[in-house]
Amino acid sequence: MKSYLHLYAVALAAFVCASQSMSASVNVYGETSSDGTNVSVHLYADLGANSLVSFGVRLQYDPNNLQLLSALKNAAIWYLSDGQHQYPYTEPDTTTPGEVLLLGVKFDGRNPLQGVTGQHVLLGTVTFRRLTSAPPTFTLALGRPNSFDNFVTTGGTVLDTAPGGIVVSEVVALQMIGVTPGPGWVTVQWRGGTQVTQYLQRRFSLGPTDLWGDIFTNPPPTSPTVTYTNLVGTNRVIFYRVRVQP
Repeated sequence: MKSYLHLYAVALAAFVCASQSMSASVNVYGETSSDGTNVSVHLYADLGANSLVSFGVRLQYDPNNLQLLSALKNAAIWYLSDGQHQYPYTEPDTTTPGEVLLLGVKFDGRNPLQGVTGQHVLLGTVTFRRLTSAPPTFTLALGRPNSFDNFVTTGGTVLDTAPGGIVVSEVVALQMIGVTPGPGWVTVQWRGGTQVTQYLQRRFSLGPTDLWGDIFTNPPPTSPTVTYTNLVGTNRVIFYRVRVQP
């Protein structure tokens, strides 16, 4: 316990002595994946030029449509360490139905001002089981909006209250949103994540001998909404689906 308290004291001293300033906003967003029965929400942040020592996000969902199975923060990069041992910070809070609170910190005694940097940084993953056939919907917000500093840089800047410091975007779910037929063509539109490879596939029947075939490959980074026009003959039954791969 003495080492744990000493770790916080060193962290506080690092905040006071550092001189890094915020030069870009942090964008927080989510992307979903599903095996049909279960749905996973992967929470990410694009940190720009910022180096963070903490984050706090709240994922909201409808408990009537989804059953929470697990909530994990990315402990591989968000952890406390005195240079020799890692110490637990706090596990995701799932006590409030319809909400998951994830808090994370990064302090390594070997490099106190390192923090976490980069694009598409994984904050954590929350997995649910579908209870109904309704499409799942999610909302993202700051973890603890009152009297709590969620996103803090290694220089001690609290991005929660800085102008333009935090941009909380939506959780993007992979789903077909439109199929428009025309004379000799079909336009397919879908929504999905921005950091995975998307494969648009088609088949002409659901029989056992007709297999799915790729007709369009969309490598990352992709736009949140994608439209593709497939040139085909008229009067044909065609089935489409989108497959994603990290």
